[in-house]
Amino acid sequence: MDIKENLINVLKGKEYERTPVTAFPSVLTTELLSKAKTTFDEANHNAEKMAEVAGLLYDHTGLEGITIPLDLWFEAESFGYVVERQEGTLMPVVKEAPFDTPEDIEIPSDYINMGQFPYIEEAAKIIHEKYDDKNVPIIGEVTGAFTLLTDLVDLGKIIKMLNSDYIEIDDALEEINKKLIEEIKFFQDMDVDCIVVNDPSSTAKIVKPNLFEDLVQPYLMELKDAMNVPGVLHICGDTNSNLENMFSCEYEGLSISQEVDLNYAREVKERTGSNSVICGNIAIGETLLMKNIDEIKEESYKCLDKNVDILGPSCNIAYETPLNNIKAMVDARNEYFNNIN
Repeated sequence: MDIKENLINVLKGKEYERTPVTAFPSVLTTELLSKAKTTFDEANHNAEKMAEVAGLLYDHTGLEGITIPLDLWFEAESFGYVVERQEGTLMPVVKEAPFDTPEDIEIPSDYINMGQFPYIEEAAKIIHEKYDDKNVPIIGEVTGAFTLLTDLVDLGKIIKMLNSDYIEIDDALEEINKKLIEEIKFFQDMDVDCIVVNDPSSTAKIVKPNLFEDLVQPYLMELKDAMNVPGVLHICGDTNSNLENMFSCEYEGLSISQEVDLNYAREVKERTGSNSVICGNIAIGETLLMKNIDEIKEESYKCLDKNVDILGPSCNIAYETPLNNIKAMVDARNEYFNNIN
């Protein structure tokens, strides 16, 4: 069974050979940029470089999936919100949000044809040409409506509105989600094998369970309903209090952070009767960035012992993470199943 079939079978609840290892959402590191002899801006605005950087992750680590795009703010760029980077780092300089209130948001009619979208489309063609014969899964990434809203309007303002009357937020989310549904089709037309919806601002520290159920969940479910490929929902941070609602969104996969114990996640899954498989949840900072290879393998073994369905990082891998540290997760999985057999 090849790695694409193995991953898709896990997501669809079918028979598989071994636990897949991949990253939800995408990975971009300084080492990848160095190997591709490119910069952050070029890697996101040049199709050849985007495809090269995305593919190099598979080439050097064996992670069982190639996710595009590489930039978490690619949709916001299509709204005219260009995020600057500090010199010597890829971390964004958060400038003033482009809109004062949710009501002010204007969505360009040709949103899907602006910003990085044309480069993403061309990069997907290049990746297909290079990796289809290796049966490497190609994964598209979409930002959740609530997170995109917090990119476009100051997060502090949104939080204040959540504590009072959030009708204006709901109206904005409805309009944003219409465009995200178009984006789902955009990725499916590129023949991706899976789509991850990355919605970090919906973490429980910002959106409490009642608000998640009333305000966020309906739009996440709309996105899932628009998919004809398996979908994975990723929300980082401590989402313990929102897990029931997250499972109820009915994505094939649920990607969780290290703050959520895998045993507890499985307990909630069984209680809700969900079919979502559990993905994650190796810590990106204290483990993948800071620990050595043996320690990373040990953490990976612990996740596998707890029957994680898809092994991977708990969130976006830090830019400075060595590729050998990422590869350690794959090596650990291989060793784990070799020992079983």
